[in-house]
Parts: sequence; C-alpha cells; structure tokens
Amino acid sequence: MELVVTMACAGIVALVAFGVWKGMHGDYVRLQKDYQTSSGQLLQNLIQTKNRIVVHPDPNTITNRY
Repeated sequence: MELVVTMACAGIVALVAFGVWKGMHGDYVRLQKDYQTSSGQLLQNLIQTKNRIVVHPDPNTITNRY
C-alpha cells in the first residue's frame, strides 16, 4: 500500500515537472526564433550600412588623414 502511495505521488510530481518543462521549453524555442530573426535583420542592416559607406562614401564626412 505504501508503495502504491509513493508511486502515485511520484507520478503527480513527474506530471507537474513535465508541464513546467514543456512551458519553459516552448518559451525557449520562441525566444530562440526571435533572436535569430532580429540577429538576421541586424546583420542585413550592418551590411547595407557598410556597403553604403564603402561604395558611396559621403564626401562631407570624410576627413583627410594625410
């Protein structure tokens, strides 16, 4: 009888822990996708800025270093 009660308690604890883990895992996956999207957008912005500066520099902002 004691073993049955122990197993029931362990089952309840396992179900609660699995529910919490599933919720946290879903949040992690969503945050990872958001991070990848924002990182990609940031990288594209940096590439565009670099290309704009290197290919078409603004003569008003270039200083003569020599």
